[in-house]
Amino acid sequence: MARSRVQEFLSSDEWDAPFFKRLAHNDTGRATGHQGGLVIPKALRAFFPLLDEGKTSKETPTVDRRLLVHMFLGLRHVGEGRARYQFQTWGGERSAEGRLTDNLTPIRGVAKEGDILVFQRSADTLDRFRLLLFRRPSQNFSEINSLSRGRRWGPLIEGREPITDEDLENAEEQFDQLANTRFVIQTKRERVESRRSRIARSSAFPGRVNKEYDWRCAVSGVVLTTPSNLYEVQAAHIVPVSEGGPDDIRNGLALSHTLHWAFDWGLFGVREDRRVYVPRRVRRMSNNKFLQDFAGKRIAEARTERLRVHEKAFAWHMRHRVTRWE
Repeated sequence: MARSRVQEFLSSDEWDAPFFKRLAHNDTGRATGHQGGLVIPKALRAFFPLLDEGKTSKETPTVDRRLLVHMFLGLRHVGEGRARYQFQTWGGERSAEGRLTDNLTPIRGVAKEGDILVFQRSADTLDRFRLLLFRRPSQNFSEINSLSRGRRWGPLIEGREPITDEDLENAEEQFDQLANTRFVIQTKRERVESRRSRIARSSAFPGRVNKEYDWRCAVSGVVLTTPSNLYEVQAAHIVPVSEGGPDDIRNGLALSHTLHWAFDWGLFGVREDRRVYVPRRVRRMSNNKFLQDFAGKRIAEARTERLRVHEKAFAWHMRHRVTRWE
């Protein structure tokens, strides 16, 4: 039986399994005198990035983390912004309450009690979500309401639970175990692991790579961050996953946005001596002086020696991406 448009949309490989909350009156911003934001029930917190409730106190009543959110009314995109996911303890006097606040007006401004908000986390980035508001009455709402089976919140689709903190911890353990095994680039990509396990590893990969490089670009040494702890650096796969590259920290390198793009296009590589190499045709172009200044520079390495980029990964990249520009 063919899947509906809603089911196809929610089944995208780019996003993890959906979970939902049926909105209460105080989630909509229409309850006078109530603190702003969406209440995140304790049962849903495992599907959000980890916050340490133990760090709250009378002096520090709130801990938070910024999330990039893409907002939809039904299946129609209506905006995006940086939302604030937080634990609030009211001066450390009450148990922490989870809330999602800030920059949610495109959906929260039209939400009403009883509407259903569906959440999906990016399959490869822990701090990126899409939020889909299904309003009553509508055909799409009826379908989502049927999938919810009358519940107030939880995983939306039976048998498909989103990744949790425990899944991410398991992925971290796998990274450490992989570092003790032979580094393998697969000529034919095999997906024998479960979708959930694969998403957990893809999601945990960027954070672990960037942490190993202290959130600095391994080539330029630059680190940029906002006051809300959003970092500019990205975790690059040396050998792309689509071409057999593993979610193995030895296949990852922290690079700035610009240098990540240049690396993916083979405008520079890293030689056996761990120094930057810029191919001849790229060097000849005056527009690429920015890259030429890095030629011959030794890259920074991961803090943990056994998690440093494997020589086979750099060799693959030189052979398949860089030498075409000689």
